Amino acid sequence: MVGLEAEPTPGPIYTGFRTRPAAARRTSWRQFLDNRRAIGLLAIALVGVTAFAVGAVLHAIVPGLPLIAAIALGAAVAPPDPVAATAVAHKLRLPRRLRTILEGEGLSNDATSLVLYEVAVASTVTGAFAPWHAGAALGAAVVIGVLVGVAIAAATRWLLKKLPAHPAGSALVLVMPFAAYVAADAAHGSGVLAVVTIALGLSRYADHESALTRLVSGNTWEIIELLVTGAAFAFVGLELRAVADQVDGPVSALIGQALVITGVVVVVRFLWIFPIAALDERLLRRRRDRAEPVGWREMTVASWAGMRGVVTLAAVLALPADFPERDRLIFIAFVVIIATMLAQGLTLPLIVRRLGVTASADEQDAEEQELMKRARDAGFRRLDEVRDRSEVDPGVVDEARDNADRMWHSMGITDDGARGRSGHRAGNAHTVNALKEEVLEAARDAVVGARAESGADPTVVDRVLRRLDARGTDSS
Repeated sequence: MVGLEAEPTPGPIYTGFRTRPAAARRTSWRQFLDNRRAIGLLAIALVGVTAFAVGAVLHAIVPGLPLIAAIALGAAVAPPDPVAATAVAHKLRLPRRLRTILEGEGLSNDATSLVLYEVAVASTVTGAFAPWHAGAALGAAVVIGVLVGVAIAAATRWLLKKLPAHPAGSALVLVMPFAAYVAADAAHGSGVLAVVTIALGLSRYADHESALTRLVSGNTWEIIELLVTGAAFAFVGLELRAVADQVDGPVSALIGQALVITGVVVVVRFLWIFPIAALDERLLRRRRDRAEPVGWREMTVASWAGMRGVVTLAAVLALPADFPERDRLIFIAFVVIIATMLAQGLTLPLIVRRLGVTASADEQDAEEQELMKRARDAGFRRLDEVRDRSEVDPGVVDEARDNADRMWHSMGITDDGARGRSGHRAGNAHTVNALKEEVLEAARDAVVGARAESGADPTVVDRVLRRLDARGTDSS
């Protein structure tokens, strides 16, 4: 069939990385580190368990299918889609810790699944399988991917300081994730982890990026995310019938096999998350950790939030043309994607509302207020420094302070902590605008600094930073 045999050899799945930068910029390294154990148990251990469980069941229900070939499909359908996870987490206002765990799983599980996939495909083609080789390949892929991402993130930061903010800076931010993937892939590392690493690195040091660069690159990645995901699922819908027609045997049996594998994918996630999450909570209590608790309600939501997506699609389409039962495996993967996206994706909001697993809007608003006050105070301190250095006429500083007062009031700061207005007008518009940029720069530094603090909500940080960026571009 046209379009389904374009990738004759296995290898890292280039298509699957394209939605990672937009998703990764919505979280932070600190959140990853604070929840590293829970994320690792999902992104590494659960992916492996799911791959082997699916492989064992598929080997049993499809006569003549080698076990290692069945495991290849298991690795392809094992990782939940990061776009679905982040979209659900933000739109449904899930609690911060649960949101971070789901986002972290979605961003990092591809490294495990794609390494397992490549080993399984290569073993099927060559007829030889070495478990130790799979473990060594996974470890090397993770380390190399992260190191490449860190190196390219550092190079990107250096280049951004040398180039004009826009359009050169915006173009660089959009191009470098592609470069990170290609470089990591060439070094036999995880291209997906390299992309996630560079995206997290750029979001951490966003205080040095211009406001326009952040706004343009952020909006562009959101558009790419939407287009790639939409095109992928449109392709699934158009090709599903054609794939089914090429599989030997009755369609009813094929659909039955696909539904069985879908059930395995869903059930294994429940059977893994409940006992493992309960154990993780006990360890946290022993350490007297202040992290938000995860009870049975949160576990239910996390278990049901396992929608499969673009990576699964890209992986099965990359199966070699002579792979055993290739068309059958593609059809099964298509059904898993459609069933999880429709059944789980459409019902998850109802489950979240029924169980009451939502973050308090008042708490998020209060955190946003505190962060804006912190940014405001940093801006005022910068003006005080300018006044103390006697570099600018005090009247101009007073006018800049008055303008800043009005800006913070218009942004919604509700307390009476604003400085008193002097009533003086200096009339030097160029200098006043320059001081406004000083205020905004100091405010952005304070906001982005909060991202690296334990307990900070990246969603709130990004919302405040985006508002400050919009203020900066309004004056440019």
